[in-house]
Amino acid sequence: MRIQTLLYGALNVPMRLLLRSPFHGVASRNLCIFLYAGRKSGRRYETPLSYVREDGRVLLLSSRDTRWWTSFTPGPGVPAPVEVLAAGERLRGRARTIQHDRERLRGAVRRFLTALPRDAMVYGIGLDGDRRPKEAEIESALDRLVMVEIELEG
Repeated sequence: MRIQTLLYGALNVPMRLLLRSPFHGVASRNLCIFLYAGRKSGRRYETPLSYVREDGRVLLLSSRDTRWWTSFTPGPGVPAPVEVLAAGERLRGRARTIQHDRERLRGAVRRFLTALPRDAMVYGIGLDGDRRPKEAEIESALDRLVMVEIELEG
């Protein structure tokens, strides 16, 4: 198991506690708790993730090495109902992946990493002098990435 996976796993519990506490403002500007049910198991999960909120949507970026996003791939029951606890607010919506439409994925990754440049290094994407993700590196990373898009209710 990779060290990065172990580190994130060890941080999940304290991060969930922080994001649910009155002190959530320290981290909740761009970290959320993503609440969903596994498509096959029905088991409930709560995962702290970086997020970007835009135009009635929430974007969650992931490496294909993780497995949580597979509950939102095309198939029965998708788009799947989910919740996002972000900035002390519980948001409801429906989630699906953006992975096969390269243009749409490229644009979503660009917007996500422009909003959260600190996450670029997690995905092996460098930043230019203006702290924007490098286009060539986005392109070379697309086969390793998947975006989960949540259309919010209301």
